[in-house]
Amino acid sequence: MVRGRLAAGGAVLGAVALLGIPLGVLWWWLAPRPEVTVGLDGRSLPYPISETAFSVQGHYALIAAGAGMATGYGAFLIQYRMARRRADRGRPPLDVRMACLLGLAAGAALGTVLMWRTGVLLDGDAFARALAAAEPQDVLTDRLRLDATAALVIWPFVAVLQYGLFDAVSTWRKDVPVESVAAERAGEADAAVPAEQEEAEKASQ
Repeated sequence: MVRGRLAAGGAVLGAVALLGIPLGVLWWWLAPRPEVTVGLDGRSLPYPISETAFSVQGHYALIAAGAGMATGYGAFLIQYRMARRRADRGRPPLDVRMACLLGLAAGAALGTVLMWRTGVLLDGDAFARALAAAEPQDVLTDRLRLDATAALVIWPFVAVLQYGLFDAVSTWRKDVPVESVAAERAGEADAAVPAEQEEAEKASQ
């Protein structure tokens, strides 16, 4: 039982975390790059001011929120089908809801960092080289970066919230596999008792 829960939680963690790499590529591809001005000391200044700088953060937040919704639903669906499949094979259903939830939370936390670092690393050092060669007052296209690091909590938060909502609905509908299968088997056992009694009565006659 413990090994099954660890395997389920580990599988969810790994799958969700690795999703951060292609999502980082997507962020790098979609996000615009703001323009910056080279200052007298050779450092970049956030001028001219435009909405582009905020758009970079917005793209990250939207992708992270979408990933949270998708992975939250996917993790819930995986644990539900695992439990039902065991029951369909005549084995007791394995409750891996908590293991998958913990794996989801940890995987989303790792995935959002991978997404951030992948997008940043794909820009390479082109901006640093351009900044080193530029003169004061030159306007350059900035590199991809995430200034609003609070956006890193979006993916884990949305994923856990989505998972919790589906689990709450499943509990309200009373179709949690562990409980529903136990109820089904109890009903089958209760129905089998009168049938056995009827057969015994017929045999005695």
